[in-house]
Amino acid sequence: MITKLNHGQFEESLQLSEYAFQYVVPSEDRKRRFQQTKGHTVYGIHEEEKLAAKLHLIPLQIQLGEHVYPMGGIAGVATYPEFRRRGYVRQLMNHSLLKMKEDGKVLSMLHPFSIDFYRKFGWEVFASFHKVQLVKKDLVPLKPYNGRIRRFKKDTYPNELESIYDRYAEQHNGMLVRSKNWWRERSITDLWIAIYYNDAGEATGYLTYEVKKEKMKVEEFVPLTSDARIGLWNFICQHDSMVNEAELILNPCEVLPIMLKDPRIKLEKHPYFMARIVDVENFLKRYVKEIDFPYQLEFSITDSTAAWNNSTFILNENEVMVGEKIEAPISLDIKAFTALIFGVHTPEELLQMGKLQVGEEDFHKLQSLSQGKYPFFYDFF
Repeated sequence: MITKLNHGQFEESLQLSEYAFQYVVPSEDRKRRFQQTKGHTVYGIHEEEKLAAKLHLIPLQIQLGEHVYPMGGIAGVATYPEFRRRGYVRQLMNHSLLKMKEDGKVLSMLHPFSIDFYRKFGWEVFASFHKVQLVKKDLVPLKPYNGRIRRFKKDTYPNELESIYDRYAEQHNGMLVRSKNWWRERSITDLWIAIYYNDAGEATGYLTYEVKKEKMKVEEFVPLTSDARIGLWNFICQHDSMVNEAELILNPCEVLPIMLKDPRIKLEKHPYFMARIVDVENFLKRYVKEIDFPYQLEFSITDSTAAWNNSTFILNENEVMVGEKIEAPISLDIKAFTALIFGVHTPEELLQMGKLQVGEEDFHKLQSLSQGKYPFFYDFF
């Protein structure tokens, strides 16, 4: 039976996480960890009064372009080895989907230990990042810029960070809406911050980074303008006397790598977070109005985990009607539909992968369901 863990059981939950994910939280940090998880709903399955498996459900919000949607974050999914292969994780995933639907969380995200494993439950990769590895000879500044860089000490919280990040997030699908507590507790802990100000004094870009053992690691590189991009890169290059190498975590659509003096650098693409639409009907009822969908379109969704999504949906301009699943002109499963909405894949790409059936007449209508914004995610939970 699935139960909701109370705060007094969080120590038992943390011990399961430590065992499953092979880390140790020092005693002096455990109180802070419990404080961070106060907003989580933790579901568990017990055997003989011992916690056998558990899952954290976190209430969050994400951006789809300029619009904000409620999202349920799945985290801390773990089972002790002696209790594995008994279907406990499947029970917890099914339970969390139902709870998210009841609570109005139309979207969900998670960081997978195995992409294939979570695809079985309807999640699909929506965000990747590029890891760029540079050596000293690559740190060549670009053209001079008119702005200035201001560096902030660790654990500080310049107000400009929020406005830069929020403007950047509106240009993408899937980025987290960061609260002030999220910024303080997760995004800037133990990192230096550099903010670029243009010649009018406006903050238009930032990066967070650390320098250790002659290596610079840039965790977030967020330019809003071309001048900010150049200014932040040149600031990185100014560390050439301190470091022998640099590592940058970049948005896959970031143009900086091709701008370098020698673009032949080591660049790796890493699939990162996964997403799924929890409740297609209620998601669409809001979504089609916000994108002002001007067409009539009929399609069927297949969802092997969330049975309430197994329906035929008829979009008539900004209205949504739902009926029993029939043979519709367009059919796709929940993973492909999520990828389409988030802008991960175009209808043409889904066709090439064999994940979409659509007639030529409806093809351009289906294309307009995606906002054309690139999916990205910089956070972790």
